[in-house]
Amino acid sequence: MKLTRCDQLFLFAPLAILLGGWLVVPALLGLGATLTTYSPLTTTFKFAGWANYSAVIHDPEFGEAVRNVVLFTVIAVPLELAIGFGIAYLLRPPFRGRSWWRALMLLPWLVSPIASGVMWHFLFGSATGVIDFVFGWFGGNQAASPIGDLRLALPTLIAVEVWRVAPFVTFLLVPGLAAVPEERWEQATLAGASTFGRITRVALPAAKPLLLTVGMLLTGLSLGAFDTILILTGGGPGTATLTPALYSYERAFETNDWPIGAASAWLIAAGVIGVGAVYLRLSTRRSAS
Repeated sequence: MKLTRCDQLFLFAPLAILLGGWLVVPALLGLGATLTTYSPLTTTFKFAGWANYSAVIHDPEFGEAVRNVVLFTVIAVPLELAIGFGIAYLLRPPFRGRSWWRALMLLPWLVSPIASGVMWHFLFGSATGVIDFVFGWFGGNQAASPIGDLRLALPTLIAVEVWRVAPFVTFLLVPGLAAVPEERWEQATLAGASTFGRITRVALPAAKPLLLTVGMLLTGLSLGAFDTILILTGGGPGTATLTPALYSYERAFETNDWPIGAASAWLIAAGVIGVGAVYLRLSTRRSAS
């Protein structure tokens, strides 16, 4: 039975109302606020044009935040994909208990970013952290906390993010690799392919579309990195781990500079939309070829 246009509109009306009321309308109101001096604590406001965006772009702290999130994304996402793919390749052959291993892979991802940040802060925190406790138990000197070191804070956050996300990548990739016909693996083996050859000739081509999708998803999430960083470092020390999302939060809720916070949030949204546009372009080009 073919649905008419009216039937289709009727079926999608609840979704349109939900998205319009809970997503589109607040987003448009926030966008409008970026062009004014509006603040929830003021009763008057005036049109400001692009002044808020100009202030954000010329703010050195926002520049540091952009640099940090670019480094965070460029390093973390490839590591997550590589580690996740490697573990998925190992879990590809059927064996007893594989479904349990796949479920365990999800645990770091299922833990909320807030809880993850609290846990790692408990491990890394100087004086009260578990690492210091272990060093003290064995008579060692107090270890400096890596999240308090200007050089180590960002690499530590990247390591925590890779620990949390790479197993999720594994969970997504295992079904795709397991679905590859056994004949293709046998043909590669008979052709004398090594393990590396089997990965490059069989596994990577089979997983390439999904790797592209997951990579773009992780990139978008990394650009908006917030929860774990807020709990673990708060953007410090200094601006060493400040991200655009943290910058937006601090400006809107800590300094009550609502227009600047909203403007920086929309710049983040523009970056995420840009990533989505790149993905659509690549997927369209792949479909056409």
